[in-house]
Amino acid sequence: MHGPLFLLGRLKVTIIGCGAVCLTNSILLAQSPEATRRALANLRSDKVPKNCSDSTLWLFNHRDALKTQMLEELYKTDAQGRDALLIVLFQTDSFVPDERFARFVISRLPEQDSKVGNSDIKGVDEGAHWLAWPFIDKHFDLFEPLLTAQIGKTKDGWTLWCIAWLFKQRGVLEKHLDSFTPAVLAHAGSALRDDGIRFTAGWAIRLFFLLGDASLPTLREVAKSGDAQAGSLARATIDAYTKGSHDAFGYLCSKVNLDKTPFGPEPEAPPWLGDMIEQYGSKETYP
Repeated sequence: MHGPLFLLGRLKVTIIGCGAVCLTNSILLAQSPEATRRALANLRSDKVPKNCSDSTLWLFNHRDALKTQMLEELYKTDAQGRDALLIVLFQTDSFVPDERFARFVISRLPEQDSKVGNSDIKGVDEGAHWLAWPFIDKHFDLFEPLLTAQIGKTKDGWTLWCIAWLFKQRGVLEKHLDSFTPAVLAHAGSALRDDGIRFTAGWAIRLFFLLGDASLPTLREVAKSGDAQAGSLARATIDAYTKGSHDAFGYLCSKVNLDKTPFGPEPEAPPWLGDMIEQYGSKETYP
């Protein structure tokens, strides 16, 4: 005969076991093929308010269990669904990319946020175009040769700057300097012109600072440009890099954002910079 304490213990084990089974069944039901199919379909652009964001959050909450289904859908869905799935997959620690996925990510980079902006997932504030870079860094051995091949191909200044920045962070920029050919740098230099396109001059200047001495021949050519904006930005970049000129940094930072990084902490501004920016705020030319 067993006493009441033993029976009570058996009852507790039974209840706990029942609860675990119920919880498991609930999870399986939540991730049923129909629920998954509906969530993936709702990611596509269909003008139904919130169904994409709600489904993205649902997939995010089940991301480890559904990563295979999400990857399969990624190659079939539209641009909105693609970005939603990339946001989730980039945040799935157990997801291991292959070369097909890596090439897919790189081909999407030049679009930046023209298709889908920031994520609606709490704590994940950025869109796929920014979230890609810490993911690329995490799987750098896979992405490095593909990024190197992009240097001579891409016409997107943002992608080019991000590649150079990541290579610098990884300590491999110097070995890839030959990929930044005069033609590549000349194309970057053309972004300094007054073309009415936002941010392109800032990306180019950040790139030139990263490349250092290798940028000087291109900057000296652009400094002689008939385009007043291009000439001023090139001269200021040369003076900032070669002389550490406060005036040059003040002019540049009054026109473009130089402290942005693809991910991680941004550099702190020196205490004198604010006054120099104010001094050059209303001046269009340098010096």
